[in-house]
Amino acid sequence: MDTRKQLLKAAWALFAEKGFEAVSVRDVTNAAGVNLASVSYHFGGKEGLIQETVKLCMNPINEYRIRLLEEELQKHGSLEKIPLERIMHALIRPTVMPEECGVSSGLMLRLVARYLIESDYDIPATSKNLYTDVFRAFALALLKHFPHMSAPQVVKRIVFASGAVIQYHGLGQKAMQLSSGTNDQVVEIDRETMLKDLIDFTVHGFGGQSV
Repeated sequence: MDTRKQLLKAAWALFAEKGFEAVSVRDVTNAAGVNLASVSYHFGGKEGLIQETVKLCMNPINEYRIRLLEEELQKHGSLEKIPLERIMHALIRPTVMPEECGVSSGLMLRLVARYLIESDYDIPATSKNLYTDVFRAFALALLKHFPHMSAPQVVKRIVFASGAVIQYHGLGQKAMQLSSGTNDQVVEIDRETMLKDLIDFTVHGFGGQSV
């Protein structure tokens, strides 16, 4: 494995475990077993390394979303024939089960937290373009179901749906523990159940009926 890949592999693991701000360049190079100067050489510094990690995290999730929607389109023949719950499945599944596209859920959640806390962080250009493709593709599909809505209204609901997934991922287990009075007992949330619950919730949020 070359030095660049070693650094990315080490950074991925450390960022997922500890967060972006808690990990130093030295932590990464020590874990990778390479020279301290190699981060500057390959990435221009820590922020460049983070940006590359962002791409490795965000891009597969959005590519997976588009691929799932395209599969539904091929199966049903046209956007208006795709059931609403299958559109939401394509949107939500990649973030409920990011491991299916090679992304750590821990890293994904830390990445989202970073952008929520510090919204002025730059998103890599390729990731921005993919996000644009995702919003356009899903907005077009959803407008076929809700022609009375404007494009901005549909986009807002996509944002709400995405936010619900992150909240469930980050707080669902703790909420289940507190509500059941088992704060000291681990309450495992089945991912398939999470996915179904979120699809039901977001379908109703769009004004549709779950099946």
